[in-house]
Amino acid sequence: MSKLQKYLAKANEQTPRKEIVVNIDGDEWKVRQLNLSELRDCERMADKGEKTNWFLYNDARLVKATEHDFPWNQEELKKAYKVGTKYELVEKVFCDNPEGYTKLLNAVREVNAGQSEEEAIEEAKN
Repeated sequence: MSKLQKYLAKANEQTPRKEIVVNIDGDEWKVRQLNLSELRDCERMADKGEKTNWFLYNDARLVKATEHDFPWNQEELKKAYKVGTKYELVEKVFCDNPEGYTKLLNAVREVNAGQSEEEAIEEAKN
């Protein structure tokens, strides 16, 4: 199989991702590993020129790692918490539960350990 054929075959494949389950206030949250595109999106969102908005970066990663399990972008939910985007919703949902937020963020870090863009590029080269 040539390289071209290999990557054409992979184009429509669903790659299984690692997943961690976290229990917060009796609810199970499924946190999945982010792919390279999602990691880049989070970095772009948080990049503010010479400064990085680390809160937005962490909230974006948390949303992208859990949105397969939780409807962050549901309009009714955003209206109830008076936010414009799903990324603003994280702070509001966990406003009174910093421990739950920390658990989820730690799970995001754990499931994505070793998944920086540089590491992904190096892995692709090999």
